[in-house]
Amino acid sequence: MNKSLNKIIASVLAFLIMMPLSAQFSADRFEHRIVAGFNLGASAPLPLPEEVRSIDGIWPQFTPQLGYNLLYKLNDTWGIGSGIVLNFKGMGVKDKVKYMYTRVIMNKADGSELEGYFVGKNKTTIKTAYATIPLYATFRPHEKWTFRAGGYASYLFSGQFKGTVSDGYMRVGEPTGEKVEIEEATFDFNDDIRDFDFGLTFGAERKINNRFGWYANLDWALTPLFPSNYKVMEFSLYNIYFTVGLTYRL
Repeated sequence: MNKSLNKIIASVLAFLIMMPLSAQFSADRFEHRIVAGFNLGASAPLPLPEEVRSIDGIWPQFTPQLGYNLLYKLNDTWGIGSGIVLNFKGMGVKDKVKYMYTRVIMNKADGSELEGYFVGKNKTTIKTAYATIPLYATFRPHEKWTFRAGGYASYLFSGQFKGTVSDGYMRVGEPTGEKVEIEEATFDFNDDIRDFDFGLTFGAERKINNRFGWYANLDWALTPLFPSNYKVMEFSLYNIYFTVGLTYRL
């Protein structure tokens, strides 16, 4: 973790700790929870671009979620919540593409690259790790059920986007450019992933007993994985992840 992330986490934790201390007459309205779950989803283009001709396989990575949530009950039905969560997201995909614009490393020894329109097989692995701060409203229609909706902001502290292309060819520079046969080449866009991710969050929690509950949550990114002016990929990818897990009330 870098210094910027440490400062963000320290500031949020201090804010969350001071909130209940500053509300001396309403301390009973605060609820503190530890959450632990597993993220399932993808960094996906919306809609599926025409360059992707078929998807031959998708698999998840090890993507846990661990965090702390602080809820404030405005009344018996409504409330607000925030917290800080470590989110690990990722997936792998194999597909066949046609005229997908990309940049590949032809020779690892000298780092020689080609950029252009690729036709053939693609295999991509994505692994990201975020520190996430949600802010949401809660609705409790029943003692055992709580629903929530709001937004989130995430800071990337580790990112991997790499893979291989094979069994095809590349038109260099433009669709009618020089044709280069590619048996196998690699790509690595780790350093190009956007540092921040913003989006919407929706979820529900079911109370099991006074301490434990289970929850389900959907995070839908509104910002693409790569900057909007990124030229190596002509379509945008968005983090869309569904989380299931357990809550523990402190």
